[in-house]
Amino acid sequence: MNIRTRTLRPLTLAVLSSCLMAGALSSAVAQTTTLGTRGTLSQANSPTTTNPYANWSTYDRKADYPRSISLPLQYITTSKGDKLSVRVSVPANLLGMQAPGKFPVILTQTAYRNGVGQILGTIATGDTTLIIGGKDDYMIRRGYITVAVDAWGTGMSTGETQLIGEAEQEAYGEAVKWVTQQPWFNGNLGLAGTSYLGITSLLTAKQQHPAVKAVFAAVPMGDAYRGVVGVGGLLNAQFLSIWLPLTHGLSVGVLNTAEQLLNPKLASTIKLANQQHIDAIDSWYLPTVNNGLAGKVGISTDDGSFWSVRSPIEGSNQIKVPTFLVGGTNDIFQRDVPLLYEQIKHNANTKLMVLPGSHVGSILKLISGAEGIPKGRYLLLQWFDQYLKGMNTGAASMPTVTQYVQGYGSTERYARATDWPHPQMTAQRMYLREGKLLSTQAPTATEVSASVSEPQAPVVTISRGNESVKAEVTLNDGSKCSSSYDQWTLGIAGILGGSCYKDANKVETAQKAAIYETPALSSDLYLNGPIQADVWVTTTRTDAALAVRVDSVSPDGVATPISTGLMSARYRAVDTSRSRYVNGVMIQPWHAFTASSAQPVVPGQPMLVPVEIFPNAALIRAGHKLRVAISASNQAQGVWPLPNQANAIGGTTVILNSAEHPSSIVLPVVPANTLN
Repeated sequence: MNIRTRTLRPLTLAVLSSCLMAGALSSAVAQTTTLGTRGTLSQANSPTTTNPYANWSTYDRKADYPRSISLPLQYITTSKGDKLSVRVSVPANLLGMQAPGKFPVILTQTAYRNGVGQILGTIATGDTTLIIGGKDDYMIRRGYITVAVDAWGTGMSTGETQLIGEAEQEAYGEAVKWVTQQPWFNGNLGLAGTSYLGITSLLTAKQQHPAVKAVFAAVPMGDAYRGVVGVGGLLNAQFLSIWLPLTHGLSVGVLNTAEQLLNPKLASTIKLANQQHIDAIDSWYLPTVNNGLAGKVGISTDDGSFWSVRSPIEGSNQIKVPTFLVGGTNDIFQRDVPLLYEQIKHNANTKLMVLPGSHVGSILKLISGAEGIPKGRYLLLQWFDQYLKGMNTGAASMPTVTQYVQGYGSTERYARATDWPHPQMTAQRMYLREGKLLSTQAPTATEVSASVSEPQAPVVTISRGNESVKAEVTLNDGSKCSSSYDQWTLGIAGILGGSCYKDANKVETAQKAAIYETPALSSDLYLNGPIQADVWVTTTRTDAALAVRVDSVSPDGVATPISTGLMSARYRAVDTSRSRYVNGVMIQPWHAFTASSAQPVVPGQPMLVPVEIFPNAALIRAGHKLRVAISASNQAQGVWPLPNQANAIGGTTVILNSAEHPSSIVLPVVPANTLN
């Protein structure tokens, strides 16, 4: 493993910047590498250029059957004797009798209780509910059987969960095996689902059972540590405070009691599952979270296998079947979905669609459809008709990459491309200069520095209720009024309203962020891809973090967030063999986040902190400004483990901008005239 801290001399940075700017004008194709994973190094990434003129059209067909029905709740008995709750829904005639014959099957595996999906499927028969684990009347009446399984240790399935752990993943394969043994199965199996269900779909596809023919995964996770729970080497307590009670709450209590009454013959198994899920509070939920907060190696860091096992990005290049991926611009898996596409795209027909909004918002947009993009039910039908039924639906000629571009327009908001990263992406370095200036010119002397301060620590409480997990987080850095808060509350904050999620001025003012802006742009600037901030700093304490926001500032002063990054200085070391480069310039650093990769933070000693800023797409219009805002924390995205709090809280971080220490940001620039 090649891990080191990059130190670039000022002359090298200036020359690189000049070359890159010239290259952006003379080169039509970016020379990029992939981003590596724990198990793979970065490698040359020749862009895909096929299917350049593809457009979206709505695919639909009449139903084959007049009704759909659900069979009684039943259990799969695994090879280890565990019980998996399963609900099967099938095509039926007008009298509600199961249609004879064999059918392709679409499998969903959920931690959110298949009974909840069943209720939603009954209510929302006109839209695609399969992706959230429901009885999908639309798909079933068109000749599909749906199988919804409660993942091992969740819902009404037995087992003491270790969410997305090895035992659960083994049970994914048991569910597939069970489907293949059913008399109504015709040999073609599709995997589908949103969020957790998308994660299970990818992890199941990675097992390469020959019956699996295609995947449709909406907003799935890629790297559980770097993209979600351990962003920048800190702990995402805000997300965990919502997600853990949600997954656990749907697996215990009144819902299981109701199911026992509805299914008396299965009552003993449901009761056993309920007790095992309660026991999991003490055997897994609380110990895991408390170990993370306490800074335990392997939970608060990426040592060992805990996070790699739970990261679908690891080994995702083993997925060999057509895969449709949907992401969101401010989703909790914003970073991950494009990276999953990059890993899978060379193995089979793979599509990437990035919709606007947070986790909930992008799911709702998928279901309802977007401007010029078909509703999710039509996409799902087109995909599975092609790969499970063998019909010529044009699935292969769908646009390969479709992305919502912030600021693009009022009627046309989506850009189509042949690949991600965009084949014409180039890297442009801009420097943080005195006077709040963001410039293409590097400093030639020592300039006046800016400083930011580490705020008071948040209050994080994860505890045991009577039969449930309770969690509460109090943020103390102003980040509750930020796009990050909307992002890591799954979009719930945005649904409830609040202008502060759409204007970064408020959080940046509250945090007394260091602001750097370009002059008003003379022409449109199209950014599409990952962003890297290379920030030189000194600190007054032995731990420090940097939160970096990138905004588009309108002539009337509204700062619309584009993307954010968070990084602990302790884990600043970069594994150069796994990082992404464009024309030799690093644009997406890969940090190891292991105990052995940690580096000392020495007060007063200059250090370069490379910050990964999650990928996104935005058109910054002429007359607007590009802003980079740097603060010492973003508690909505990550908080210090307890041992580090005392080392960081109250510290002052000075951002250097001199010839010797030129802080900068590397931007993914795409020619604006490529927008469709």
